[in-house]
Amino acid sequence: MGSEPDYSRAALARFIEFVVAKGLVHPATAQGWRVATAKVLEELPADQDEDVRRIDVPATFKAFLNRYPGRLSPASVGEYRRRVGRAIEEFVRWMEDPGSYAFRPPGRTPRADARRRLEVAAPAPASERQRATTAPASAQTAGEDITFEYPLRPDLSAEVKVPRDLTVEEARRMGAFLVTLAVDFKPAGAER
Repeated sequence: MGSEPDYSRAALARFIEFVVAKGLVHPATAQGWRVATAKVLEELPADQDEDVRRIDVPATFKAFLNRYPGRLSPASVGEYRRRVGRAIEEFVRWMEDPGSYAFRPPGRTPRADARRRLEVAAPAPASERQRATTAPASAQTAGEDITFEYPLRPDLSAEVKVPRDLTVEEARRMGAFLVTLAVDFKPAGAER
């Protein structure tokens, strides 16, 4: 007879390292899970530390925010809550059936404007977020477009959606366009 499955917080941390090592989850996604779970779950009651399925994520997150008011920017609060919940959800799925586990990124909602264009979100709502699922590709594909997640800052990711057949010239134009979005951008020849 086998031993009981380990659903502890330590096992959750090992799972996050495992999915990166095996290429099951993009390293940037796993890093988000790692940071959020380490910070938010640092002071759990013993029963929840030994079994993450018992964690009430909203209540635990609220306790974290009360312990460390102002630690997270308003933009990061929802993202951290989502990351903790998603990490636990994926860990439990893997523990229940490791042989058939496959990370499934959240689906995208259809957009009214289907034109090919650059999309940068910082951060996008979870319903529109598409995560990279393999380490080498670092992208998600949908039809003729590819969406890349770019870790812009430690607590902020941007998404870039490009056509599959992106040319070097188009990439250069996009790069030049991104420069103009910077808050400290000053056009050449602009007076001070």
